[in-house]
Amino acid sequence: MTRIYVIDAGVLISTWTDKKKDASFITTPGIIQEVRNRLSKFRAETLFLLEKMQQREPSHDAIAYIESTATQTGDSSVLSKNDIDLIALAYMLKNEGFEPTLVSTDFAVLNTASQLNLPIIDPNDKFSQRITWGLKCPACNYKTKSRASSVECPVCGTTMRRTPLKKNKKS
Repeated sequence: MTRIYVIDAGVLISTWTDKKKDASFITTPGIIQEVRNRLSKFRAETLFLLEKMQQREPSHDAIAYIESTATQTGDSSVLSKNDIDLIALAYMLKNEGFEPTLVSTDFAVLNTASQLNLPIIDPNDKFSQRITWGLKCPACNYKTKSRASSVECPVCGTTMRRTPLKKNKKS
């Protein structure tokens, strides 16, 4: 099986891909559109020209599964469509028999992917724990497992904020 790195825009903006000489990269068209500065665009174009990188859309089934998982982890309120597509692409490739490793600097992306037991790399090496998110009232400290965003506290009416309910070391 071939090891494939599924990469986020932050990875293309950094020089991380330059350090992986014999690697294959894949991303989504939406992620490519996020790359705006000239040097990063040049880096991405070079990878395409050298046939070291491809872009691919994830399946609708994979996207639906990732949306469901992100809701369970509490990350859905902070994941963009591109983030969900990226995780779905890694998940889909794994189901197709590849060995994808998702590479991102986005903690919500890494958290959701790690909950799916997808191999992950944080190039900044700062992601250390899986987190299940919930909501907490900043006024009265009421907590709930609800994953909805902008919910009023049932006790005092203050807008609740996202807070970690459960932390586990990443595997």
